[in-house]
Amino acid sequence: MGEVFSGRGLARWLAFFAGWVVLGPVHAADLAAGVIVSGLAAAASLRLLPQGPGRLRLSNLLSFAAGFMTGSFRAGWDVARRVAVVPPRVRPGIVTVPCAVPEGLARDTFRAITSLQPGMLPLSGHGPELRVHCLDLTSPVAASLSADAAAFLALADAPGHGTPHG
Repeated sequence: MGEVFSGRGLARWLAFFAGWVVLGPVHAADLAAGVIVSGLAAAASLRLLPQGPGRLRLSNLLSFAAGFMTGSFRAGWDVARRVAVVPPRVRPGIVTVPCAVPEGLARDTFRAITSLQPGMLPLSGHGPELRVHCLDLTSPVAASLSADAAAFLALADAPGHGTPHG
């Protein structure tokens, strides 16, 4: 439980508490319960999901969010443009592309975030490759995912980010 009072533990505690407060109207008794529950959630998260080798940087997170929103808007516009014409200009299929994000929780998180982008859906993959269902096989899926992976890996100043892991 001592880890909860470390810098990383307190950051998680505050994040869980902020989530608690955002959920709805908060009274004094709710705040007390929120402090306790948030502390327990932080302790559980530190035990179940220990901190990795990198450190999350707010500037990188803001840059990633801005790039994600811009990319999502562009991709959504592209999808709308492709399907609005008769006949639709799509050529769906599955491609296998290299992926620099290491397997495990990082890769699963990357796949979840990338799945929110219109026009492609990351599936599974083993080793340094990722299978992706895309709306148009002629679009630059590998280049797009490579740029997304580099931005994702830059979120945490992890050693060797941006290089393929195998």
